[in-house]
Amino acid sequence: MAKKTVFCYAILEFNNTRHLEKNMNQINPTVIKTKIGAFFAGIKNFIGKTVKNKKMMTVIVAVAGILMISGIAWQFIVPKKQNLGQGQNNEQPVNKLSPRNCQFIVEGQVVTLVNGKEEAISPYGAQAQTTEIVGDPVLGDLNFDGKDDYAVIITQKTASDVGVYYYAAVALADETAGVIAGTVAVPLGDRIIIKDTAIVNQAFRINYLDWKTDGDAVEASPTNPVTKSFLLDGIMLKELTAKRANAQAEAACTDNNGTWSMDTNECKGLSKEWCEKNAGVFENDTCKF
Repeated sequence: MAKKTVFCYAILEFNNTRHLEKNMNQINPTVIKTKIGAFFAGIKNFIGKTVKNKKMMTVIVAVAGILMISGIAWQFIVPKKQNLGQGQNNEQPVNKLSPRNCQFIVEGQVVTLVNGKEEAISPYGAQAQTTEIVGDPVLGDLNFDGKDDYAVIITQKTASDVGVYYYAAVALADETAGVIAGTVAVPLGDRIIIKDTAIVNQAFRINYLDWKTDGDAVEASPTNPVTKSFLLDGIMLKELTAKRANAQAEAACTDNNGTWSMDTNECKGLSKEWCEKNAGVFENDTCKF
């Protein structure tokens, strides 16, 4: 009866140790040490009375110790790993496809943007060359699939050149396939000033100030207003003529039950919100393009 009592006490201490304060942040090392000592004392007393071979007793105590340590590890360490994230979100955020992490073709060369920028060596003179997206990408459907695409302005500068060259480009994203691809970038000009960008009826429209080309006057900054619109054609952007661009605006106007004026390129009968969404200027209840 004494043997059974001693052994049961040892097992009880082991179970108590296993279930003691499962939260690792609340473990009391002194209590754990006491419980472990009691466990081994119980095992030793039990085996000392039932096993006469000292070597065999040593082996049994060692095995019992291993089993106990394994039990503690299972009860404390494994649950802690499984409980990570309870009450908080530890999942890694899904990386949304972005034109800032995308490849484009600029001046016949593939550039790979990381966080919107690439630092590389120019193939035309072994000099440092920086290519980057400026401003915020514009979202809108450019390939008639009903999903948002990205229209961007890219600049490129070489170390020894004072020029900063601007380009228009588009990035098409396929969220299902997890792929984003950029188009061939279209040159706009050197050191121009971008005023605004928009997607109007599946066309990428850019308003900017360029340098005057008449006479020999030297300007301190570009002052000549320019508007260009581009349609997506595969991986190319095709510039719309002024007439075609106006036709795009007219279609957007009449498709939404507005009244279009061919003489002034204005749309009447639609809201300010619609006008601004289509990159028009809303004045006197009229959307001007």
